[in-house]
Amino acid sequence: MTAIPQEVLGLRVEVVRSNRRTAALHIVGSDLQVRIPAHLDDERVAAILQQKRPWIRGKVAELNRVPPHRPKELVSGESFPYLGRHYRLKVQEGHPVGVCLAGGSFKATIRPAEPAEQRHARIQQYLHSWYRARALERLQEKTSRYAQQIGVAPAGVSVRAFRSRWGSCNQRGQLVFNWAIIKAPHSIVDYVVIHELCHLIHPNHSKAFWQVVGRHDVEFAAHRQWLKQRGEGLL
Repeated sequence: MTAIPQEVLGLRVEVVRSNRRTAALHIVGSDLQVRIPAHLDDERVAAILQQKRPWIRGKVAELNRVPPHRPKELVSGESFPYLGRHYRLKVQEGHPVGVCLAGGSFKATIRPAEPAEQRHARIQQYLHSWYRARALERLQEKTSRYAQQIGVAPAGVSVRAFRSRWGSCNQRGQLVFNWAIIKAPHSIVDYVVIHELCHLIHPNHSKAFWQVVGRHDVEFAAHRQWLKQRGEGLL
């Protein structure tokens, strides 16, 4: 049997099997996500990748035209997003250590004796902890609100770091969101929440699924496109 390649034209291949009816390819960051019906075997997936190679090559060319994402230096003056707005970082020494959003800026407090080579890692750790906590709080709030509107009852809400997706809904009705989505504007976060909640009704991406999504987010197509074009910058 033909094995599914781990990489195609420099893109890492991620296969996502679900109850969907058709196969679809998506570029998510630097990954090639292959979404397929659960019953499809590896040989068929490999054939689809070979057939779609010209399309993949075109997408790789598009990615190469985009300027590379510059990693943050985590120093005072840098800008960080939260719910679509950008806030300047202010690094200071003192106690208690951590990050807070106050006075229109992110304040990162580190120990005065923190070695210079460890400051970057420490500030990054504090920022990630802050984002994850706010993400869980906001996503639980939005999920509760939209679940009532849509008429569904998720079994639970949690956050984690995904490499190439913004959320998931398993067969037990548990929703898991990528904590980085909290950096996006409210309308984009709402779309992701609505999207996953609608999977409680249709566990696929059928026409019926998108019709339900559209009833609760009339701009969902624009929000999907925003994530395709700018989502990588949130990760």
